Amino acid sequence: MAAIAEDEAALLRLFSRAQFTALLQTTLTMQQLKVLLLLHVDGSLMSHELADALKISPASVTGLVDRLADRGLVERVADPADRRARHIHPTARGSHLVEQLMAEGAGHRVALLSRLDDESVQTIATAFAALRRAAEQVYGRE
Repeated sequence: MAAIAEDEAALLRLFSRAQFTALLQTTLTMQQLKVLLLLHVDGSLMSHELADALKISPASVTGLVDRLADRGLVERVADPADRRARHIHPTARGSHLVEQLMAEGAGHRVALLSRLDDESVQTIATAFAALRRAAEQVYGRE
């Protein structure tokens, strides 16, 4: 287990700068990126859910969402059951930004895998399938 953790840490150090070029070029704050990532995973959240997930006050969430909405990255949608409540959704532009950041990382993984022989790639594919099954058991399916 220690060898796996050491290799993982070394890999992250080796390609983190290249992998995160788009992330480093964004002008969003870390909190704003966290909001977009949460919305990307969940699709829609209420302000109090974002506050709980980020461990910040609801007033702070309001400011974050206001700034993201001003940039066209999120939108507030009224809850049909309670017009006072608002669901926060990523806009197409917000979703595209997150997908761009994720795609950059995927491109680097493809470049690394292309340098390996077929047997090594198959071994990695088998290992990742096993990791996914374990993660689904621990965290539930997507």
